[in-house]
Amino acid sequence: MAGKDKARYFLLFVILNFAAYFTIQYLTATHQYDFLVEFDRMVPLMPQFIWIYHSIIPISFITMIFVIDRRELFFTAFWSCVLAAVILCICYILFPSFYPRPEIEVSGVSSYLLKVTHMFDRPNNTFPSGHVTFTWLMFWAARESKMAKKIDFFGSLYLLWAIGVSMSTLVLKQHYLVDVVSGVVLSFCSFYCVKGLLKNKLAGKLQDVKHQK
Repeated sequence: MAGKDKARYFLLFVILNFAAYFTIQYLTATHQYDFLVEFDRMVPLMPQFIWIYHSIIPISFITMIFVIDRRELFFTAFWSCVLAAVILCICYILFPSFYPRPEIEVSGVSSYLLKVTHMFDRPNNTFPSGHVTFTWLMFWAARESKMAKKIDFFGSLYLLWAIGVSMSTLVLKQHYLVDVVSGVVLSFCSFYCVKGLLKNKLAGKLQDVKHQK
C-alpha cells in the first residue's frame, strides 16, 4: 500500500476526529460525573511531561505510514481507531466529566506549553482518555509489524512510549486514573475486535475463491 494513500487515510481520520472531539467539548456545559479518587489527588503536577503528551500525532503518523508495512495491518489499525473514536464520542456525551485543573504558573517553556494546551483543550471529554486509547492502539499495531519481528526491542520502545503518554495524562492533570485504565481497555478491545472481523472477512473471501475454482 502506497505511503501517500496511507497518509490520506490518516489525515482524514485526524481531521474528522478533532472535529468531533472539539464539537462535543464546546457543546458540553455540565459536569455530571466525578471520577476523582485519592490517587488523582496524590499525583504531582509535572509540566515537563507535556512533550511526550504531544508526541502522539507525529509518532502516530510515523507508525501508520512507515512502521505498519502490511495492508491488512494498516486497515486493522485504521478501523480500530475509527471504532474507538466513535465509542469515545458516545462516552463523552453520555458521561460528561470535567477535570479540576490547577492554576499553571509559567516558569519555563514546558509550563507555558501546558498553559496554552489548557487554553485550547477544555477540562471535559475525559472518560475514557483519547490520548491513552490511540497511543495504545499504535502499540498494539506496531508490535505486529515486520519491523517489530526483526528488531527485538522495537515493541518494547512502543510499550514505553504508551506508558509514558499514559503517565503524562495524569501528571499534567488532564485525566483521571479511571480515564487511563478505560483507555487501555478500549484500545485493546477495539484493535482485536477489528482484527478478528477483518480476519474472518478475508477468510470468507478466500473460501469463496476456492469454491469458484
